[in-house]
Amino acid sequence: MKNSARVNQSSKSKVTKTTKSVVKRTRASSVSKSVKNYGKKSLRAVLLSHTFHTGFRAIIISILVLAPFYGVYAYIGKTVANEIVISKSQILERVATHTILPVGNPEAVVRVQDAESLKRQNSFYDQVKSGDYIIMYKSLAIIYDLRSDQILAIKNITERVPIR
Repeated sequence: MKNSARVNQSSKSKVTKTTKSVVKRTRASSVSKSVKNYGKKSLRAVLLSHTFHTGFRAIIISILVLAPFYGVYAYIGKTVANEIVISKSQILERVATHTILPVGNPEAVVRVQDAESLKRQNSFYDQVKSGDYIIMYKSLAIIYDLRSDQILAIKNITERVPIR
């Protein structure tokens, strides 16, 4: 009995192997194989063509030539953005879009020149950068970043904060 069971098992495995090999030789698999080979040949022809190499060289040369121009453009744009100076009324209009301002004119609208010395004076100035604006009212101080159009800090004043 044991021998017949072994024979049956081995014959079953032969049957499955044969059906697997038959499945591999179907018409659909031969079509997909020919399509795959055609794709490889087409890709090889494109990659080795003179037109492809000429176009690729033109793109690389363009990138290498234009990259320094973009660097100069970005540097100049950043430098000019730091030097933007607008009128007091325009600054107040922009700040008014973010918060309610007290009635009347502010006592001072000052552009920050030395942010580090301000940071050492008072913790209110921790977020200030050179080029930001400080707007002082009798009861309110506002730090405004013109470049990003954001209010960095607002403080109600009970005692006078010195501006230098």
